[in-house]
This record gives sequence, structure tokens and C-alpha cells, in this order.
Amino acid sequence: MKSIIYFTFLTFFLNGCSSDKECVEVKLKNLTGLDGCGWVLEQVDGTVLEPLNLEGFENSPNENQKVCITYDEVDGGSICMVGKLVKIKTWEE
Repeated sequence: MKSIIYFTFLTFFLNGCSSDKECVEVKLKNLTGLDGCGWVLEQVDGTVLEPLNLEGFENSPNENQKVCITYDEVDGGSICMVGKLVKIKTWEE
């Protein structure tokens, strides 16, 4: 009985502590023609993300380049105002 309780606790603990999201497929879009905009990330469902730290992951982005990222949402506003502000955590080609 003790081992069942221990196993259950360990399972919930390990699953509950994982705050990392699965990577999300995005496509790079260049919106530099719009006031205050630059490169944004468009998800498959059309949701747009405005990355604050893109240059830390990609020095020469290409239009429609597809990557898989994890990110954290960031509170605040942007001049571009086309999507959620995010800080990229991981980047996979």
C-alpha cells in the first residue's frame, strides 16, 4: 500500500512540476511595413505572437520560415499591437 501511495505522489509531483509547454509550430512573418512592427510569429491557428527576443535565436529570419518554439507570455503593450508579446524560450528548426 505504501508503494502505491509513493508511486501516485511521485507521478503527480513529476507531472505537476513540468511547466514547459510543448513546442508550438510557427511561421515567421515580416510586418516591418506597418508602423512599429517587425518580425512576428504566426501560429497554425492564425494567432500572432510578437517576440521580444527573436534576435537571440535567429539573425537572418526568412519570410514563411517554419520553426517550433516554446515561449512565455509577457505582460505589456507594443506599438505594433497585432499579437501577444512573448519571450522565446526554445527554438527548433
